[in-house]
Amino acid sequence: MSKNIILEVLIATPPTIKCEDTIEVLQEVVRRYPDEARLVVFRRGIDFLPEEMQMKEYVTKAECARKEASLQMRVLISKGRAVPTVVVDGVLFSTFDVPNLEELETRLREIIKPGSV
Repeated sequence: MSKNIILEVLIATPPTIKCEDTIEVLQEVVRRYPDEARLVVFRRGIDFLPEEMQMKEYVTKAECARKEASLQMRVLISKGRAVPTVVVDGVLFSTFDVPNLEELETRLREIIKPGSV
């Protein structure tokens, strides 16, 4: 049975180059581990704000679905963490920099098979 690992990322609205590059890295990990990894993107200025405060010019109807964030991500969002910020399986992985693909993959393998890496 495979473990469902949630990759969460907090990005700027509109996204910066670093934010876009971070999403590309995370999408590559999801492509490599389609049965184990799932990506959830949170946008600063849109997600977790009351509707009257949201930046509506960046919201499409498809993006309005509520997203469930890990406790770690909710804390980081509420504290105004720098973007991009990546949380892997509920644990802070990186902030402000584009994550290294190899390091991220190593972390996923550690979670999938504890003690084998």
